[in-house]
Amino acid sequence: MSEQDQAAGLRKWANLQRQQQQTEGAVDVAAAEPVSEHTSPLLSPTVAAAEEPTTVAPPKPKIPLIVVGLPGSGAAQVSKVKARLGQWSTLGRSWAGDPDDWDIRIVMAETSDLAQLRDQYSRWALWISSDADTFAAMFRTLRLLHERGGPRRLLALHEPHLPRQGLLNNLREAADYYLNMELLVLAR
Repeated sequence: MSEQDQAAGLRKWANLQRQQQQTEGAVDVAAAEPVSEHTSPLLSPTVAAAEEPTTVAPPKPKIPLIVVGLPGSGAAQVSKVKARLGQWSTLGRSWAGDPDDWDIRIVMAETSDLAQLRDQYSRWALWISSDADTFAAMFRTLRLLHERGGPRRLLALHEPHLPRQGLLNNLREAADYYLNMELLVLAR
């Protein structure tokens, strides 16, 4: 294949890319700009790839996160969890990623099939609010998880400004000492 044929193939590919981006409403990128006539022979695999039909990558699978300790299981509760993950992501917690990458599933601690869910899902979180009765309510939730075969390790899903000292440490220590459960606290 001559250099002119390669350049023509690259221009054709770039034009196709530009047309696709315009129909999708995307902004032109530098890779879609015309290529000069003096193209490197190293670009020949790109020309061959441009002739094949393009495939769209399948959507990235969402990461399941089972959350206990919320008063309900509706869309509003899922939004609360996603908002909290978004706040942590904004604070630089890279593990939180994009809140939309998570498949949030709210589970009540009273559920009879906790052991099955524990075997099926590896990521669990305990929703911790900051009201006056939180310690008693959260310890009761942890005790139910323990009694019904729930997970032994949970992320403490709490407000970003809630300090480690006090409620979070007390819950973590009580879970460890009384229930042999690990509560992961990520406070500053």
